[in-house]
Amino acid sequence: PEGELRGRFRIHFEKEVHLDLHDKRYIIGIDLGTTNSAVSYVDLEAEGNKGSRIQIFRVPQLTGSGEFSTLPVLPSFLYIPGEYDIAEEAITIPWKNPDDNFVGAFAREHGSRVPARLVSSAKSWLCHAGADRRAKMLPRGAGEEVAKVSPVQATAYYLDHIKKAWNNTKGEEADLYLENQAVTLTAPASFDEVARDLTLEAAAMAGLDNVTLLEEPLAAFYSWLIGHEKEWNRYVEPGELILVCDVGGGTTDFTLITLREVEGSPRFERIAVGDHLILGGDNIDLALARRVETRLSGGKRKASLSENRWKALTHQCRGAKESILDGEVESKKITLMGKGKKLIAETLSAELGREEVTETVLEGFFPLVEASREKARPERKGITEFGLPYEPEPAVTRHIGWFLEHHRENVKQMIGRDSPAPDLILFNGGSLKAGIVQERIRVAIRHWFQLDDPAVPRVLENPDPDLSVALGAAYYGLVKIGQGVRVGSGSPRSYYLGVAREADDTQGPRQAICLVERGLDEGSRIELPDKEFEVLTNQPVGFDLFSSSYRSGDRCGDLVAVDETMTPLPPIRTVIQFGKKGVQSAIPVRIEAEYTEMGTLAIWCRSTVTDHRWRLQFQLRDAAGPAEITEEEVFDESVVAEACELIRNAFSPASEPKLLDSLVREIADLVDRPKEKWPLGLIRKMADQLLELIEARSQQHREESRWLNLTGFCLRPGFGDGFDPHRVKQLWKIYKAGPIHANNAQVRTEWWIMWRRIAGGLKPGQQRQFIQDLSAAMIPKKGGKPKVPHQEELEIWMAVANMERLLVKDKITWGRQLLSEIGPKKSKPQFFWSLSRLGARELLYGPVDRVAPPHEVAGWIGSLMETEWRNLKPVWNAVSQMARKTGDRVRDLDPEQVNRVLEWMAATDCPEPLKEPLIRVVPIRKQEENTIFGESLPTGIKIRT
Repeated sequence: PEGELRGRFRIHFEKEVHLDLHDKRYIIGIDLGTTNSAVSYVDLEAEGNKGSRIQIFRVPQLTGSGEFSTLPVLPSFLYIPGEYDIAEEAITIPWKNPDDNFVGAFAREHGSRVPARLVSSAKSWLCHAGADRRAKMLPRGAGEEVAKVSPVQATAYYLDHIKKAWNNTKGEEADLYLENQAVTLTAPASFDEVARDLTLEAAAMAGLDNVTLLEEPLAAFYSWLIGHEKEWNRYVEPGELILVCDVGGGTTDFTLITLREVEGSPRFERIAVGDHLILGGDNIDLALARRVETRLSGGKRKASLSENRWKALTHQCRGAKESILDGEVESKKITLMGKGKKLIAETLSAELGREEVTETVLEGFFPLVEASREKARPERKGITEFGLPYEPEPAVTRHIGWFLEHHRENVKQMIGRDSPAPDLILFNGGSLKAGIVQERIRVAIRHWFQLDDPAVPRVLENPDPDLSVALGAAYYGLVKIGQGVRVGSGSPRSYYLGVAREADDTQGPRQAICLVERGLDEGSRIELPDKEFEVLTNQPVGFDLFSSSYRSGDRCGDLVAVDETMTPLPPIRTVIQFGKKGVQSAIPVRIEAEYTEMGTLAIWCRSTVTDHRWRLQFQLRDAAGPAEITEEEVFDESVVAEACELIRNAFSPASEPKLLDSLVREIADLVDRPKEKWPLGLIRKMADQLLELIEARSQQHREESRWLNLTGFCLRPGFGDGFDPHRVKQLWKIYKAGPIHANNAQVRTEWWIMWRRIAGGLKPGQQRQFIQDLSAAMIPKKGGKPKVPHQEELEIWMAVANMERLLVKDKITWGRQLLSEIGPKKSKPQFFWSLSRLGARELLYGPVDRVAPPHEVAGWIGSLMETEWRNLKPVWNAVSQMARKTGDRVRDLDPEQVNRVLEWMAATDCPEPLKEPLIRVVPIRKQEENTIFGESLPTGIKIRT
């Protein structure tokens, strides 16, 4: 909205960006892979051409028990030793580490035998929005005896090892240490902004504070250019399309590049980047493990594998797949040993052969599929054995087709041809090393586009996919200093930041300043030093962004009118914090921006009167369409203003009690909607008005009770709108003092209801403080009873249960306490609802690492099934949620336990719909979602997609 930024502008634009190599000897390229990491370098003082100067750094690492040697890659696995599982002398490393954790080849091999202590696929977790990526959650499912690490920490371990391994080869020459060189770190092109920031955070934790991020597919293409820098025109002609197809261990990335004439000379330019796909070698390993699992018992009933044995099976299947596809062996025996006295008796084995591996890989992940323009929304969930949100559609070839079809118009605009079928393809990633896989993809592309020429798409040679990304990253460093062929990654659109009019300019159209002009190279810095900007602080403000594919004459810094040629993009809604007292003010700032190599627009507001600097970051990839409007209806501002006026009048000290009593009815009449149908935009404006009237609670208990009730209702579920964090922060300020009229029972009840309603907006620490403050009253010492009235106790339990970000150990403690209080004579439905929320398999907003362990919850379910209940309906509902199947073996109950639950449900005539989620993975439906949440959500808020 207008009023956030205003001013007149004069522009300076710096087109070329060069690395500062002052006092730097090396350019370093690091490929931080899901399965393997690799490092390359350029010695700037070495003689020779660019290609020969780029070398692979063979990474020193533990390769066996007590063996320390170098390998061309560093396997991205972290092992967390226990007290007795590995000898101290087996993990001797020639540099100091703060703990005994180690990474690399030996970590992978030893960890395959002790999977409960092995961290893998940290990179996939780094981009999992449904997890707290800073929480110590890996290895997943490990017991309390394992000192877990977060995905960010695991990533930092790999980078720290690389840094120390490099530095160890440089002796005492600190100037040559890795942290003092020019480092380029690669990341998937499809990483979202959070994943990129977390990657940089991990680098900083490892002591690498100044790194450049580069997209992996682009790095792979730069690697090809290393060997073809002087002869690329023999392989690529102007107007041809190059598809970079990168399928690694955890992610799949596509990039489309073309060669075209620009200002009379040929230039490589990137046209498009694909969507984020957690799909790769891990998925193939899981599919193979599923096939092997069915026959591990020698053809008898399906083996029921524990979580650790399942992990071990998956690791063995990965090794067998690689050996078979690399042509080393024709088959491999998979063996799972038993434990202790049953070492031999419980040993399971099965053979995995070439035909089975080939069929699984080609037909399951690279099938021939028919062309389709639209990416259908799958009804089923993807493989989730390890809790990751794997892509539901496993066919990589179908994703390739969708990607190319999606960018058909971009191809037409850029090079004037109708077909987006690639002329050339560059394969990259460990999952595409096998020749049969590469050939299948070529055939699939021809099949999709109905092409008859068997020679297309032509293949650009990539002799070592494990190292190409690291090599390309180092070459990119040379490009940045003007030594190499640059791939233009210019913006296909222009981007504009909305600004307000001058105070005396009340007429005319809204305006915006051009920040990114069409064709601007990614990696460019934009400076607006001669300025008169102001930004509003300590209050909710919005920064609106627009794009245009049509306007071609605008230049960075141009002030233009917002018209129909511009498309609004998702805005940033935030609060610029300034000063200690939170006084609202307008301060002068200078605008700085960068259009990054990763396709994001970073904007800084730098204060010209203090040292403060605030960063706003917009994600531009695939943001061509208008912002998604989740509101089903939006009221005229005058209606919203009238509703807020009714609230002000009702809570006025001079108002009559009847105004307060009739407030909800009057608002419902005004908007012609019942309370439950009030849309998000309306209730959040009402919440803002109520927060302004926060002191009105002090009048009488009637005002406080109504204020708590209406505020909680209007702010539920605590998230969903861009300004909700600011609103919840304001509300939290009254928490510690508690309700003002605490002696009134209705006020106390409404107090707990409000916190239950907005619990989703509370941070983990706030949720934990909430339960800690209640522990003395709700979890009395042995033999005691809760010290709160019964009705209030119900509301407290529901509030606690709605806090999904609580630590697992806290959920266990509170769940056990609640279970001990439930009995045939005390069996209100709210108690069962609360227990089901504490023990839920599928959380509504909380991260997957905060799910109570299945073995604990199985005990709760067992207690419920052993008790005679007068009303079974709430018990069935609770059990259905606590035994629900997710497809994630870490969260799911043991199959035998689920079978016992189903037998109990059948014996007690449980309705079929409540049994279904225990039999197969069923997405939570909207009606069920409302039941789980405890009430309907505001129109416009969608918990899951």
